[in-house]
Amino acid sequence: MSHFKHRHLPLALAAMAACMSAHAGGYTSEDGKFSLSGFGTLGAVKLDTDDAEFNYKGQRGGAGSDFSLNPDSKIAVQGTYKFTPTVSFTAQLMSKYDAEGQYTPSVEWAFAKWQALPSVAIRVGRMGAPLFMISDFREVNYANLWVRTPLDVYGQVPFSSFNGADASYQTSIGDTTLSASIFAGRADTKYSLSDITEPSKVILNNMRGINLQAEFDGGITLRLGHTQGKLKVESDTTETLAGYAALCAAAAPCAETQALLTASGADASFTGIGLSIDRGNWLASMEYTKRKTDTYISDTTGWYASAGYRLGKFTPYLAVSKISVDKRHTNPLLGTPYSAAAFSPYVTAFLATQNTEQRTTSLGVRWDVLSNVAIKAQWDRIVKPADSVGMFYVNETVGSDFYDNKQTVNAVSLSVDFVF
Repeated sequence: MSHFKHRHLPLALAAMAACMSAHAGGYTSEDGKFSLSGFGTLGAVKLDTDDAEFNYKGQRGGAGSDFSLNPDSKIAVQGTYKFTPTVSFTAQLMSKYDAEGQYTPSVEWAFAKWQALPSVAIRVGRMGAPLFMISDFREVNYANLWVRTPLDVYGQVPFSSFNGADASYQTSIGDTTLSASIFAGRADTKYSLSDITEPSKVILNNMRGINLQAEFDGGITLRLGHTQGKLKVESDTTETLAGYAALCAAAAPCAETQALLTASGADASFTGIGLSIDRGNWLASMEYTKRKTDTYISDTTGWYASAGYRLGKFTPYLAVSKISVDKRHTNPLLGTPYSAAAFSPYVTAFLATQNTEQRTTSLGVRWDVLSNVAIKAQWDRIVKPADSVGMFYVNETVGSDFYDNKQTVNAVSLSVDFVF
């Protein structure tokens, strides 16, 4: 099951070959003002079924029973120029499989930074969205233990960057380093739900939030974050269904259906708490997150716990995770005289895609083959209950046996992660 174009994919292969002889620290000019670095992943994943596809939520298709490079493969370069000792500009260009089914490069970061004081920094521009514990290096798979961040948590929010500003403060109390940041701006991204419809555009206006972090002696880090804003979804699918509902808008259920499908300026929030431990040979981390929206998009709770142990250059690891649906919308037309309307079954089928409940057990190993290259292998056992699509791409099978029944899906992943 393939829905992609191999546009720009050879860049990842070329970069991987180049990085084998590159220094992990990247390039720095003689005067120290300009630095250039990069990272990438060449990853392959397959399932033991063709009834669904594995991908990052929002990608246009993914991997079925044949190995696919699409979900995980990426390449990025990042440069920083220091105008003065306290003023700099950073830009990051990345190519990864997207909602259009292509590898079109996009600007992930483009921000100016002012180190106002040794403990205070202000940034303005396009930056990584600070929604998770490892947001700053979420895309840098080399910096993470697993083949990919646990999707039961990290698949809840499609935004990887935002346009706006942030301010951060850092101080030390004894052996503990405390950090706090506030941010505000706007986030937007394209999101694909179907092979036969155009990608939707998801927008979070009036985005604002706070992050608090404490790094304790002994390699223990605790993080708490909260983000909120006004969610807007521009989708041909929802607009069409809402337009049909408007034909009988005089009836309360029809008006309710139209309002449910029109996500424009609705309240949305995301809250997370995380803990990481890097002590001796042990590595452990966990996160607990909550997503809430006043739209047809379901409210969810996600969590994961992971542990690994270093054995020389090898680090075997185990992770468990789960995403639960806290609030799931149903079609207001059901049980009314309008439930037989031609569009009502489509509304019901569309709302069914919002049940993403599943749980995952992951077992893997990381091999640090070079100082800047890691090879990983991972097996995932994913169990989704009946009446759930899980975190899979199953547009063509909603309403089929895959959706109706409990399913267990196994995924095998291999990846080469590198920095240069």
